[in-house]
Amino acid sequence: MLGEQDSPSQSQSLGASSFDFTQDDTLLGVNDFSSIRIDHADTVANLTQAWINERNAPELLPYKRYLVEPLLKAIEDQTEMIMDTMDNPQRKFISMLFQNEIERIKFVVRSYLRTRLYKIEKCTLEILRRANQDDNILSPQETAYARRYQELLESHNHDSFLHLMPAGQHKQDEKVADYDMVVRANMEAPVFIRVRENCGPVQLDQRDEETTMLEKDDIYILRYNVIRDMLLGGNVELI
Repeated sequence: MLGEQDSPSQSQSLGASSFDFTQDDTLLGVNDFSSIRIDHADTVANLTQAWINERNAPELLPYKRYLVEPLLKAIEDQTEMIMDTMDNPQRKFISMLFQNEIERIKFVVRSYLRTRLYKIEKCTLEILRRANQDDNILSPQETAYARRYQELLESHNHDSFLHLMPAGQHKQDEKVADYDMVVRANMEAPVFIRVRENCGPVQLDQRDEETTMLEKDDIYILRYNVIRDMLLGGNVELI
């Protein structure tokens, strides 16, 4: 355990503002903007944490479809509504505020997806095998991207040097003794976690029977394979 730290307020995360209107807005001529709102503060906060988890986890985590797709739909709808009001000088300023908020949310979505693409390119074959067993690992678009990327990689390797080798040595997914050609995530990598709910007893080392309790709001550094199930269950988060 490294110490205790208060969790940051979710309301201060990106997209936490819903731009509630007051009497002052009537003076700006924007009292009819009530239909243009970014009411996805919790979704944005959860996706921000999902992005942090994804960046710090050694493996590719399940795709957060229930977070990404509603935000993409909201961004599309709100952008159309804002563009329809930009020509009105009385509404242009508040439209710009909404546009800035949308850009901040788009940044989180893009960052989350780019982090996942980096991992897909790094461990393509392993991830495709996992996706064959679990439909929640990849989105349809990511699945298509991973398959095409693996095809291009195998084609490049064959044209570069494999065609000069005996046919029996053309495989790129073999495992011989302790040597594995498939790039895999390091599941024993150390990670920093913040405990969201009391967990335990947790066995910290498979070679040792010693266990410990993980207390809410405490911060620890542990091997990823020790806390993996707790992360997937939402009991801890990476930092």
